[in-house]
Amino acid sequence: MNNPFEFGRELGVDEIVDRDAEVTEVVQTIHQGGKLFMIGPRRYGKTSILKAAEDRLRGDGAVVLRLDAESYPSLDLLVNALVAGAAKRLKGSIERTGELIRKFFAKLRPELNFSMTEREWTAKVGVSAVDSSEHHVTLFVEALDGLEELARTQPKNRSVGLIVDEFQKAIEIGGPAAEASIRSAIQRHKRTGYVFAGSKTRLLSAMTTDASRPFYRLGTSRFIGAVPRNDFVCFLQQKFIASRFAISHPGVLDMILDLADDVPYNVQMLAHACWEDLRAKARNHQAVLNDSIIRGALERLVRQYDPFYTQLWNGLTAIQQKTLILVTTEGGTNLQSMKVVRLLGKGPSTVRRSLGLLVGRSILREEEAGGTVRMRFEDPFFARWIEMFTVRI
Repeated sequence: MNNPFEFGRELGVDEIVDRDAEVTEVVQTIHQGGKLFMIGPRRYGKTSILKAAEDRLRGDGAVVLRLDAESYPSLDLLVNALVAGAAKRLKGSIERTGELIRKFFAKLRPELNFSMTEREWTAKVGVSAVDSSEHHVTLFVEALDGLEELARTQPKNRSVGLIVDEFQKAIEIGGPAAEASIRSAIQRHKRTGYVFAGSKTRLLSAMTTDASRPFYRLGTSRFIGAVPRNDFVCFLQQKFIASRFAISHPGVLDMILDLADDVPYNVQMLAHACWEDLRAKARNHQAVLNDSIIRGALERLVRQYDPFYTQLWNGLTAIQQKTLILVTTEGGTNLQSMKVVRLLGKGPSTVRRSLGLLVGRSILREEEAGGTVRMRFEDPFFARWIEMFTVRI
């Protein structure tokens, strides 16, 4: 039997846990020509949600493009991918598709090529003597306008949409003018639906909730949080029992969630490791999921990634290392209290600066919920590594 706990790839709609509402909202946004900002930390399944929505939309006959902005070091390369993606989604002969793309994206003067062996389109936008972030923003806006022109030619029952994952990267490389220019374009578009997703939660939240920012109240926002614990426990239980593994006591499944800090990616990774250990034991006798199995699987995972964590740790300053130790011991809260300041041996401003740098390096993230602020590790297993291999303050 194959291991039922998948991680490290985009999951299908039948593989992700309790994300039906999020997938449905993405699908409806594209069908209605709306705008949606999907904001959630890394490892929470955001990309899989977008993939599941894309599959469902294509099943409905929609023309939908999904791009990851972090895959492109400049906006002109993102524009090339958008134009090529549009060509790929159009139906008809190669000659006819080429004519339509050149018509819809006329301002970009795209050079199109079709590989007969790979059955793929490639595009390169018109070259300009001006090579600046402002020029690249203009190219991106003109590409969005071209996509809207394409949408206007489609039957009313055929939706057109653009999904951009890690959208904040496009804004960062586009410079100060990017937000206002993009908003100015898409607020005029009636047929194209837009979903902009990102993992830098503080940046995206400010972008969409600050009244002084261009994207303020442009569409709706959806925050991706942890999977409800009861649902995740039921999912884990179902998969282990279907694999004919016994469960020692009900709380053992909560232990997996606790050690993975409820982060879906890490939950699946730890459950996957437990399943493999249980399969090895099942060759001799009935395998039982218990505390010992889980802790053994966790230690094996942490040791497996020890070279990476060691390199990351050694790249930090002594103050940053001490700060991370205190985040683990204090549970990520009250990190500017007198107790923490005293243990760190530095003033509150140094603590704030250290936390900010760790957030900037995507080691920590700030979570605001229920009126409280908590620092959490982007990778909870790095926190487990710190607990295992460093000295507490």
